[in-house]
Amino acid sequence: MAIDEFGREVPGSRGHRRSPSPPRYGDDGTPSHLNEALPTSRYRKRKHRSESPPPRRKQSKVHPSTLYAEEPMLCQYLWKEANSGKGEEEYDDYRRGYCLNYVRTFFNEHMDDSWFRSLYSPLGIYRVAAQEQHRMIQEAQIFARELRESVGKKNAESDRSIFVLNARLGGGVKPTSSYSSSPSKSNSNGGNTVPSTHVFSTSAQVMQIQEVPPHVTDEQLTAALMSHCTNDAKLSEIVLYSSTPAQDLTRSCFLQAPRDVRKDIIQNLNHLGRTESNQNGAADGAHVPRKEDTYMPKTLELEVECSDAYGRLEMDADGKGTSPEEGGCVPARNEVVWVSTQPITPTVKVLSVAVSSRVRIQQDKDAAIELANAFDHKRDVPRDCRLGVLLRIALPRLQGSDLTLQDTEDALDLSIAYLRRVHLFSFYNGCVAASNISDVFRGNNATSTIHLRLANADVILEQTQNSGSTAKQERSPKVDLLVQRLNDAIENALEESKSWDSSGPEYLVSREIDSQAKDIEKDEARTEDVWIKNHAVIDSDGRARCSFHFCRKLFKDITFLKKHLLKKHPEFLKAERAKSHDTYMMESWDKQEQRPVPPILVDCGRVFSTVPSRVLGAVEPMAADPEPELWKRQEERRKQDEEIKARYERNYDNHNQLSNDGGPPAALNQPLLEPRGPRQNGFLDVDDMHEEKVEMAFEDIEVQLQPPKKKKKKKKLL
Repeated sequence: MAIDEFGREVPGSRGHRRSPSPPRYGDDGTPSHLNEALPTSRYRKRKHRSESPPPRRKQSKVHPSTLYAEEPMLCQYLWKEANSGKGEEEYDDYRRGYCLNYVRTFFNEHMDDSWFRSLYSPLGIYRVAAQEQHRMIQEAQIFARELRESVGKKNAESDRSIFVLNARLGGGVKPTSSYSSSPSKSNSNGGNTVPSTHVFSTSAQVMQIQEVPPHVTDEQLTAALMSHCTNDAKLSEIVLYSSTPAQDLTRSCFLQAPRDVRKDIIQNLNHLGRTESNQNGAADGAHVPRKEDTYMPKTLELEVECSDAYGRLEMDADGKGTSPEEGGCVPARNEVVWVSTQPITPTVKVLSVAVSSRVRIQQDKDAAIELANAFDHKRDVPRDCRLGVLLRIALPRLQGSDLTLQDTEDALDLSIAYLRRVHLFSFYNGCVAASNISDVFRGNNATSTIHLRLANADVILEQTQNSGSTAKQERSPKVDLLVQRLNDAIENALEESKSWDSSGPEYLVSREIDSQAKDIEKDEARTEDVWIKNHAVIDSDGRARCSFHFCRKLFKDITFLKKHLLKKHPEFLKAERAKSHDTYMMESWDKQEQRPVPPILVDCGRVFSTVPSRVLGAVEPMAADPEPELWKRQEERRKQDEEIKARYERNYDNHNQLSNDGGPPAALNQPLLEPRGPRQNGFLDVDDMHEEKVEMAFEDIEVQLQPPKKKKKKKKLL
């Protein structure tokens, strides 16, 4: 077949010989098209048209509790049927044992996951806090450098630097309509610009990875991302932040890396996706070459190898390198995550009129500065980067007598920006701080939103007060609910900050957590020596052999074998070190009242089937039996239905009785509980006709005579 200049196949002209048609009849003389499959994509191919298509099966979503429990828990009624002669105490023991086994199965399933260790291992908690401490100091240094550079570039005629102007929050505008034709960020912010001073410096340096499964560790995700990077990147410049898991245990991660590294990863992933799609199209017959595609999707697919949490490919049966009896390899497992190519932009909202009033600026400024100073002392921020020093540089008149209201407002806005960027603290949204920056980037935290004050708040308040009546003005003014909530939140935050030690932090997390983290590190160091001794086989001549069943290499002495074990088999040492965390993690797990476990399923019989129930409790976790409450609700609904039915029948009987008695008609606004009169309709009985006489008078009526019509001439026919 001919090919054009783009490589596409061109069908031959009519003068060429056409391909022969397929035979119309088979060997037995029957038409061949009856034995062919119908051209449909909904059903599988079948041999004959008379056969019915296979039924379509609905893929029901599996409940997450089935991963940790083989069968649902029985309700009390079903359990007593299966165990006759036993009472409520035995059923409580059954529930207690079921829930305890369920909670411990969840613990054993996720004890090696990185997100689980960051929540329950003292050393994991300590490392997350150290990572956040490093980010906080780095952000404070960048904040101070940007402010000093902006003040140095300020013109002599200008009163404010660009850094101070970009921190102002007083220009918020309420959107006229909540409807938006496009779900973009600009529309979601209601036309308000994002103040750049309040934006994190790392917002432009991170890349978001969405829908990360719980069994994918941070190390595996980082390794999968860096495998698509061809540039030489320093490990010190690569940081992965992991957010708190959601209810389905999926989380979002954010990779902080230089711009060229992130750009290289995205381009390689995009090129890999186009290559696979072109190969699939060529396999289907669509081998037409296309021009270079410059389209960049919003998300890119990334495959992560997550067979083992520590990267082991073989099994160590007894901790001394012995091969297991059945299969020595770890089963392969891969998961797909999604890499976002879109920049991270914060959400902007406008505060209410009462909160935006300029009357609050002075007290809010004092509270914000006091909170920032308390956080700086508690977290040991470098002294040249603290808010008190920076405010004197940015606003020299702040301590003088010529202080203006604009200076006070700029000090408040700078303090709010400093609290958000350095300490992840939200001033206007509950006065709460986020535990890590990944939750802020994900958007499910109070600090994720930047709040602007309404521009014309004082004018609106004045108009509202003037429009009120004299009687309302004489009454005591009501306190706005949003103002009261903000005042309470600020007061609670200030009370909590007074309990902090102003001399500086003696520990990073707490005295207990820091002590336990040091004990785990010492235990890991001892574990390394024991692990090397267990995997070394010393011969009679002093040579050392690796005891792993898949290696068995021989070395001159134990020194060379130690280097070999640490370089070639570090994943097994990492797994052995992880055992030092188990005892502390189990103690922390048992003390928690509400654990991140999915609710269990309770079998409540044929009427209600399986019903989810949460597992609560620290030492003895327990799930409530929902069946009695379900029967109670059903009985209440049945009584309500019977009352409605009886009321309807009573109203219907009263209506029929009044219709037969010929009572007065009921008003339209009369309630249904009161009987109405007979229905008035347009029915007319022909046997009960009433003659009505109508008198017509024509005395005062003037009848206008019509003028005579003009005669039309008839046309003569020619």
